[in-house]
Amino acid sequence: MKFHTRLISGAVAGLALTAGTVGLASPAAAAGTAPPCVHGTVDGASGPVAKTAYITNDCSFNVAVDMVMSNGTDSGCVTISPTRTYQFQSWGNNQRVFAINNCQP
Repeated sequence: MKFHTRLISGAVAGLALTAGTVGLASPAAAAGTAPPCVHGTVDGASGPVAKTAYITNDCSFNVAVDMVMSNGTDSGCVTISPTRTYQFQSWGNNQRVFAINNCQP
């Protein structure tokens, strides 16, 4: 029984390694933290209300990003042109920018 368990574990590890290698070669590999020229902010006082959130692209190229909120509604994947700002409403309690990640539109 132990041999069977090790065999399955080895096969799963090999599959995970293969999946990771394939993932690096795919277009989805662009996922990760957005470049530092992309900025996110949230307006409004603390408390349980809707707040206006902004994602600004100060890069010289288009970006496809998703702003993840702490305690609020995320932006979803959006494409933003250089020097433009995307605005959305985040609903929740004491919303803050948690992360801005690359995404596939």
